[in-house]
Amino acid sequence: MPNVQQLESVSPDLEHHVLHILGVKNPLDAPDLDPTEYINRLFPNEQSLSSVDTVINKLQAKTDELSIEAERLTGSQSEPQTGGVEELDHAKKAIQELFQKIQDIKLKAAQSESMVQEITQDVKSLDYAKRHLTHSVTVLKRLQMLVTAVDQLETMSRNKQYKESAHLLEAVIQLMQHFKSYKGVQQVSELSDRITQLQKDLDSCVLREFEHGFEKDGSLIGQTWLLHDTCLVASALGDKTKEKIIKRYVDLQLMDYRQIFRNAEEVSQLDNISRRYAWLKRLLKTLDEKHADIFPPQWFVTARVCEQFCNYTRSDMEQVLAASPQPDVKELLHGLQLTIEFEAQLTKRYEKLIKLGVDRPFNFTRSISSSFQPYLWIYIDAEDQTLTSMINSYVDSDMNADDDGSMVVLPSSTDLFYFYRETLVQCAKFSTGKAFYDLCQLFAKHLHAYCNTVLLGGVLRNEKSNNLSTENLRYITLALNTADYCCMTTSQLEEKLKEKVDDEYQEKISFETVKEAFMSAVSQCIDSAVRSIESCCEPHLQQMIKLPWSVLDTVGDQSEYVSQLQDVVKRYVTVIGRTVANKRYFRTFGDRFVESFLSKYITYIFRCKHISEIGAEQMLLDTHAIKTLLLDIPLMGVEGAVTVPTLYGKLVSKGISKAETLLKTVMTPMDPIDGYVENYIFLIGDSNMTNFSRILELKGVKKPEQGPLLDAFQRRIMQHSNDLAENSNILPVTETGNTSIPASSNLPSAITTSLSTIATSASNFNPNSLPPFARNMQGSPTLYSASPTTDGSSSPFGNTGGGNRTGRLNENFRKLVMTGMAFRKDLQERREQQNRRT
Repeated sequence: MPNVQQLESVSPDLEHHVLHILGVKNPLDAPDLDPTEYINRLFPNEQSLSSVDTVINKLQAKTDELSIEAERLTGSQSEPQTGGVEELDHAKKAIQELFQKIQDIKLKAAQSESMVQEITQDVKSLDYAKRHLTHSVTVLKRLQMLVTAVDQLETMSRNKQYKESAHLLEAVIQLMQHFKSYKGVQQVSELSDRITQLQKDLDSCVLREFEHGFEKDGSLIGQTWLLHDTCLVASALGDKTKEKIIKRYVDLQLMDYRQIFRNAEEVSQLDNISRRYAWLKRLLKTLDEKHADIFPPQWFVTARVCEQFCNYTRSDMEQVLAASPQPDVKELLHGLQLTIEFEAQLTKRYEKLIKLGVDRPFNFTRSISSSFQPYLWIYIDAEDQTLTSMINSYVDSDMNADDDGSMVVLPSSTDLFYFYRETLVQCAKFSTGKAFYDLCQLFAKHLHAYCNTVLLGGVLRNEKSNNLSTENLRYITLALNTADYCCMTTSQLEEKLKEKVDDEYQEKISFETVKEAFMSAVSQCIDSAVRSIESCCEPHLQQMIKLPWSVLDTVGDQSEYVSQLQDVVKRYVTVIGRTVANKRYFRTFGDRFVESFLSKYITYIFRCKHISEIGAEQMLLDTHAIKTLLLDIPLMGVEGAVTVPTLYGKLVSKGISKAETLLKTVMTPMDPIDGYVENYIFLIGDSNMTNFSRILELKGVKKPEQGPLLDAFQRRIMQHSNDLAENSNILPVTETGNTSIPASSNLPSAITTSLSTIATSASNFNPNSLPPFARNMQGSPTLYSASPTTDGSSSPFGNTGGGNRTGRLNENFRKLVMTGMAFRKDLQERREQQNRRT
């Protein structure tokens, strides 16, 4: 027996429906009651707790009510149910009575069915007899019709009444279908044999009439109506007879063609292929005029003639092309073009048959031209030679092109892609298979050649020219635009080629290497422009080296070489800014030029033999002018409102800051030594002895005189070695070479000083004694920078006399001079403080 838990378990769905029927709305009766949630709903806050007694009383009253109800229901169920037993007996008796009535009805139904069968038995016999008699009469009538039709058909076939024979033959064949199941009857079997023999006789008569109706050359000699009636008989006889007639007729009409255009004859060669097509056109005209009424339209006899003509011609052309050592490309393409046009004409002539969806569709596309496909490599080779010649001619034509300032790309690029488009359309007519794929490969090959020979080759020739002109630089920029244009157009060309080529070659077509080559050419053009402008700046930087930086006693306006640099950079960068089409590449040019120029500028600073403190101040002023020039590069030659990119400004500031830091270090006096070392560490921030020694050389301190300074520097880096970088890369690559010098490799003999003396000297120096400008310098790397405005009165370094310098100083320049004076004054105060402490 099931336990109590199983009896009490009720499905949630049943429980839900029961509660819905009973109309229970009290939440306490819900099966999914949550006591906590119910209590929280009764007492949502502390104030509601004042009514807790009332709620408890209500719950107690509800509990008492339910208890009383449960007792009442329990008592009522325990009382004896006498009425239920009586009702159960009554139901059993009613079921027995119903069962007895069903048995009586079943018995009476069987008796009725037997009576009906006895009554209708005679009727069924009569019905069967009528059905058999009707079928026999029908068969006899059909047999009579068949015998009569066969007799008439024999008579008409002997009298060559083919039109009537065709209709009777169709009727005989249809009637004979009804007697297939009676082949065992002798009379029916004999009749079937007569019909078969009659079909054979008619087949022979039809073929004989067509043989007598045409001459050997295919001309008509018989009567058109008679031949038309024989075609009707052939249709009734079936497809086999019809195909015999069509084949004989087609062979007869093309017999002269086979004799005239034999392979050994000159007329059958490739250059006379047009005569073949002209011959067929004349034949079709004759067939349409004289033979159109012979054949039923649904036979499409002329289409069958054209189909066989194409088969013969394709076979002939395969033999002709195979026998030729190498066909002339012009003759080959001319013949192929004529063939494609001829196939298109035939397809158009019979396109209605294709649309009607006949059992045997006629499509003449490539029915003859397929014989040319294995020899299209001759056409591809010819295109290869043409493209090679074109690209070689572009080398000179682009250099000598008339440029009125409106040219955006080199004219050779548009000419090349126009030729590509025309060649693509032409080849697509010839083939979209292997030959078309070979053409795609040829396109990629010559795009590489164009990129290397015309674009990069022209850029290299311009770069190697002795004198750079605006024309040379404009050519380099046009080559950049052309490479970008070719990259985009190559992507479009690739898509178009994939649309045209057959499916099996689509995945094989890829111009990724070509596009990468053009993008590489863009980068090389930018580098060439950078190198070209740098080569123009080289003489003026050489002039910077020749200036007497060691004997300057005053700071003037910006140097003459800076003004010359400004003229050169503005003149040539403006050409690039006006010519470059994609401004993204102009920004790239600016970034690369800044990096390369500033690296070379710092190299030339180190090539100056000796720079005094005043010379370093003058060079710092020149550096700021150069910074202003470099920040103006993104605005040169650009129309409209343009702002300097933030990243570009940071790049310029970073490079200039390196030069300014170097010059600030050179400006620092060497007395006291510890103060110079501390300032070097603050500005440069590395522990590299090579860097320190090279900057001392730049200040004019020879290596034999660097001993005390190197000792002090060594003591300082030993105290704070963890806080300093190993190398700040302040020196250019040409200065450092490929090997790094250890910090202790160039130490002088003074390193043997006792450790106690080194410690004492180091402890006497107070880093807090550095002047305010040095402590605040880290957050402002361009403290000494000024913003001079050139007014045309810049003083060259040609006259080095102290009081003879001329020129007007602007406000920014006076600020720079005051800053340098304050720098020297603060260093002097620091030296005095050091002396007082010692």
